[in-house]
Amino acid sequence: MPKNSDLPPLKESRGPSIYDAPSYSAAEAAHLLKLGGSTVRVWCFGQGYSYRGTARRFRPVIEPADRAGRLLSFSNLCELHILGSITRGHRIPLQRVRRALEFVHKETRSPRPLLGEDFRTNGLDLFLDYAVQLVNVSGGGQIALRGEFERALDRIQRGASGMPVRLFPFTRKASQTTGLPSAVAIDPRIAFGRPIVAGAGVRTDVISDRFGAGDSPAEMAEDYCVSEENILEALRYERLAA
Repeated sequence: MPKNSDLPPLKESRGPSIYDAPSYSAAEAAHLLKLGGSTVRVWCFGQGYSYRGTARRFRPVIEPADRAGRLLSFSNLCELHILGSITRGHRIPLQRVRRALEFVHKETRSPRPLLGEDFRTNGLDLFLDYAVQLVNVSGGGQIALRGEFERALDRIQRGASGMPVRLFPFTRKASQTTGLPSAVAIDPRIAFGRPIVAGAGVRTDVISDRFGAGDSPAEMAEDYCVSEENILEALRYERLAA
């Protein structure tokens, strides 16, 4: 699990509502997590389609914080972050993802199985076992899928209740996710839940703007009392496309 002693301690003094409050549009969530915009919209709000002239609809796989307002919460970001790990190297159709999650929900009786503290020790095995049946993922493929899930789970920190309270989003491409530094954090208590440089509290888009204006990573590292590596990682994150 990523750690950074300069970040505030994992307290939930404001209660769980801050983590479940509607705070992000689908487009912003897609940008923050470097996922495709259509992927986020379909996973969270479903999608209409036509089959042999009959109107049908894909049901979402994630329950959004505000369906009517089409807004997502920090908890939704964490769910998308975990599910996004399977799109980084595996193309699993939406219907099959939903069926696998419904299977995990039924077996674990967890209303939000991806966020449960025991997902790694119980729900992940159930999901992978079901994925084998759905998409013929076996052998090395199943090992790879497990590794991607576990890397995603490692980048979530949990509070005393066991629920996610801080997310370290991926800052590099799928082939470079092993051993990533925890230089960028999303924490609902800081900067209104927008990505910051860990240890500084400054938003990553500010770092990008300053770099574009001519400030060097070394200068910004000195200004914010963080390592130059953290500044460079924030710049990589801001320039990473879905």
